[in-house]
Amino acid sequence: MPARLIAYLPEQAALSRLLTDGAENRIGRGEDCEVVLADPSVSRLHARLLISAGTGLLRDQDSKNGTFVDGQRVTDISLVGPCWLRFGDVHCEYEPLEQAVADQFAHRLDSRRAQSQLLLDQLGRHTRADDLAAETLRAVVELAECERGVLLMVHDDQLVVHATLGLDPEQLRAPSFGGSVGALERALRSRQPVVVNDVSTDPELRVRRSVVDAGLRTFICLPMLVGADLVGMAYADSTRPGALLTQLDTELLRAFVERAALWLAARSGDAELTRLHNAEMIGWLDLLQLHAPPTQ
Repeated sequence: MPARLIAYLPEQAALSRLLTDGAENRIGRGEDCEVVLADPSVSRLHARLLISAGTGLLRDQDSKNGTFVDGQRVTDISLVGPCWLRFGDVHCEYEPLEQAVADQFAHRLDSRRAQSQLLLDQLGRHTRADDLAAETLRAVVELAECERGVLLMVHDDQLVVHATLGLDPEQLRAPSFGGSVGALERALRSRQPVVVNDVSTDPELRVRRSVVDAGLRTFICLPMLVGADLVGMAYADSTRPGALLTQLDTELLRAFVERAALWLAARSGDAELTRLHNAEMIGWLDLLQLHAPPTQ
């Protein structure tokens, strides 16, 4: 009987792995591990997990920060049902699966890849820049399985809101958008995707009143780069409990926005895209000023 392991990595997308029956999985920070947990609290080879006849045989490999099952430190244990594992500071959800459920899980991965390619093909048919921007955002929100989103693009050396979904300009000015500004700031600084699967575990965002008031749970922010040049930022969020953005989702979204960035850059001379922003097109500096956290 196979099993599923979901690792909740701090400030990263969740790592979801289907563990097949009869296979041993090395778990650790080392890139040669079958389950790579890229966190400094995890040893290079932290533990081994063998799935055999519906039971998980978990063995710690003399790790520095320990292996835990439902809060108890272990060295060698059999996992016979759903439980919480912890490797160093990384919490993981372990669940044995019936073969039919495992097949559905594998099918979902294939479906996600096909969905990404279909949306990319549809995106390539748009010739007007504004249509392309709006469809890029719609596809990002759909792929992320979120509810609302914003697409910002560089204009006159600053980011300007060019498309929204599930939001209007007045909502962008409201405190309920403040939490996402913090996540956007991170992505802008790092030029890397920023994924927050559970705002309550994020020490910076969880203290923002705007995040609590809006009930936001999940964010994803994706820099849109052409080479080293930033051409835009895509953002999506969700208030639904249980929404989960995995590393596969992030990889698909990252590849999607990279292609979209090329197409948008190629149309950057379009009059519709380069027109001066009016009162309804909010600039990034405006957002920062509107949603600056209170000083102590």
